[in-house]
Amino acid sequence: MEKLEKYILLVSFITSFSTLFLLNATALAMPSIGNEYMMNNVTQNWALTMVSIFISASTIPAGQICSKYGCKKVFVIGCLIFLVGLIISCISISPEMFVLSRAIQGIGYALYLVAETAIIVLAIDKKNRGKSLGMVIVGSYLGCITSPLLGGYLINNFGWRSVFYMIIPLVIFCGAVTLLKVKKEWITNKDDKMDIVGGSLYVIGIILFVYGFSDLLSITGGISAILGIVILIIFGIYEYRIKLPVFKIKLFKNKIFAAYNLTGFFCFFAIAVFDVIFNYYFQYAKGWDPQLTGLILIVPPIILAIISPNSGRLSDKIHPQKLSTIGLGVILVPLIGLIFLDVTTSVYAVIIAMALIAVGTGLFSVPNTNAVMSSVPEEHAPYASATQITLRSCGQTMSLSLLTLICAFVMGTLPLSREYAGLFVDSLNIIAIICTVLCIIAIAFSIWGIKLSTHNS
Repeated sequence: MEKLEKYILLVSFITSFSTLFLLNATALAMPSIGNEYMMNNVTQNWALTMVSIFISASTIPAGQICSKYGCKKVFVIGCLIFLVGLIISCISISPEMFVLSRAIQGIGYALYLVAETAIIVLAIDKKNRGKSLGMVIVGSYLGCITSPLLGGYLINNFGWRSVFYMIIPLVIFCGAVTLLKVKKEWITNKDDKMDIVGGSLYVIGIILFVYGFSDLLSITGGISAILGIVILIIFGIYEYRIKLPVFKIKLFKNKIFAAYNLTGFFCFFAIAVFDVIFNYYFQYAKGWDPQLTGLILIVPPIILAIISPNSGRLSDKIHPQKLSTIGLGVILVPLIGLIFLDVTTSVYAVIIAMALIAVGTGLFSVPNTNAVMSSVPEEHAPYASATQITLRSCGQTMSLSLLTLICAFVMGTLPLSREYAGLFVDSLNIIAIICTVLCIIAIAFSIWGIKLSTHNS
């Protein structure tokens, strides 16, 4: 492996680790953050969701920006924006300032994630590419596994800001190494015209819709959601008609591709919120501190790290979407059980539910990706990959927004605290009902896609 490739791999490994570490550690820290700023449940959930909203909004435009202006430039700029967001989090003196910092982090993360993935594909020799992507995934899993333990320890002993301070030198290192040691630049479509109209419609539409969805109980939220839907419909029509779209909407004419992508969207809509819910349940309903909570929350990422690579290999031998459907069936069982969760439920029962969701996710995620990518010709692979990432990201964002919506419905503007743990669990039960329905919809789309692929073959 050449020196350039080693630098790229090192940077990609560290950014994957630090990003996943921070995303998970921030969720663990949110009860402490909410308490310091005296946030009500709506503001606290918004602070958590803001990163996902801006990742969803920025990912599609980021791909076209990389193609035209250069992946290295965009990566370094993404690191700088992310760094600014981290610093603002550390010096925040109000809940509004902290929420703003999370939005800035989301934009930076989207830019350097898209650029990082493109650089690996474009810069690393094909014979080393699989190994390199594997190392990046190892970095992600390492971030997921260490964040509950190390993050819980840091929050409990040094305060919540310590998890942000920890990431700052890592981001500076990655940006500096890329700027000074990676001498090449990768521009794939320098002469292509930027789809500024399409990109703008998408960003505005998705932000308005997700904000409105999370605040549907108010007139402002309802109007925002409707405006967001209208703008996204206009975006779809516009992208379908232009020659160089930022989002290749015509891929959805392939019904198998559409079915498998919608399966992924509804699956992540159904499950993403539970990473936060289990964290809140242990800290609010059971009264645990972040360190003890982190010890239990390490269970899902360990299970995912074991199952995901094996399910990927298995999906090469059997129909990948059939394996994904089995995963969805496993997820459905604990979702139904969580409908009946209360404050007195045994911790062991909750851990079993966490473990089953992780097992199901591990069986679903990689095979579903395999099924999506296998449903299109190779020349459409970059667009198919971007589409899947976008839909999954939107599903995760709406899942977290569901938490904001239902908690506001049940709790009003009360804070999330031990005192109101019963109301939070009531919110959890309603969310479990909705997510059960979403999981059933995902299963229906998955079965539809399998039938279509069987018929076509």
